Amino acid sequence: MLQAARFLRGFYPTGNTSNTETLPEQLMGLARLAALSVLVFPALAACNPDNTLGLSNSKRQVFTATMTGLQVRPIPVITSTAAIATISIRQPDVGEVGRQLTYAIVGTNLTSAIAAHIHLGGAAIGSGPILVTLYTNPTDSVLTDPTLVTGLIPEGALSFSLDSLAKLMSTGAAYVDIHATGNLAGLVRGQLIGEGGEPPLDRFDAPALSGGNERPTPVETSATGSATFELQSDSTIKFNVNVDGITGVTMAHIQTAVADSAGPVVVTLFTSDTPSGALTGTLASGSFDASKIELPGVSMDSLLVLMRTGRAYVNVHTEANPDGEIRAQIEPVTTLPK
Repeated sequence: MLQAARFLRGFYPTGNTSNTETLPEQLMGLARLAALSVLVFPALAACNPDNTLGLSNSKRQVFTATMTGLQVRPIPVITSTAAIATISIRQPDVGEVGRQLTYAIVGTNLTSAIAAHIHLGGAAIGSGPILVTLYTNPTDSVLTDPTLVTGLIPEGALSFSLDSLAKLMSTGAAYVDIHATGNLAGLVRGQLIGEGGEPPLDRFDAPALSGGNERPTPVETSATGSATFELQSDSTIKFNVNVDGITGVTMAHIQTAVADSAGPVVVTLFTSDTPSGALTGTLASGSFDASKIELPGVSMDSLLVLMRTGRAYVNVHTEANPDGEIRAQIEPVTTLPK
């Protein structure tokens, strides 16, 4: 916990006192993304003989982001626009002082862009803090060159170290996005990752299940719990639900509602005909796919949007409290490097 707080203070020198390893805060479409990548991105890379978009790998740490509308959060964007961002940390040559952050963004079907940034945030985060501004075009002049921007920033011009940024990029805790007039929240986006790495998918947390969170009537109980969720590449969601000091558990669900309301069941995470005894530890773990969604009209894509926007929660029911004994909202998270 303390390590994460110290790490974040490197990005917020005015005093970020967060003491957690995750930042609370986006369909699925991974097959469509893969198909688009096959068609688009090899052509983009072929524009340069070394396939590094003009940024040689010599004396550099190189990170890339494959950017599509389907990765925009909290709600994906349907667009034919795509882009590749290449971010490098360049070591100084003889006679030079200090390292540099070098960057290039090359797009396809990109005709409008007002800004491009590196943000802090995991794949499920909707609007992470801006770390670096890579491009601005406030007049939204028409774009005709596939290369949106190239440039470099000396390390001394940044308010944090390039080592800290490299840690974020190497763990998928930073992303690049392009904003356009018609898509101010982001037209395309992609998580940054090191060479040969796979960008992490959406991660969520329900960090503090308690009786006080139950609605419409809070429950007096000493029981607590937590839950985690992680989107997998096969379009399933892996989950784990832990409890502490609870007795007589009968069910656990993902339900949909904002924090001050109760709502219907979307997915059953645990059920038992026989109430449990006193329980501390793992209540349920596993994975589920779209076939397990019980609420009519809700797809896996729309469930993910609910989870990204604070409109889904975990609810653990007991024999004594059949409507729910402990509950917590599901939140998108960023896993920070330690």
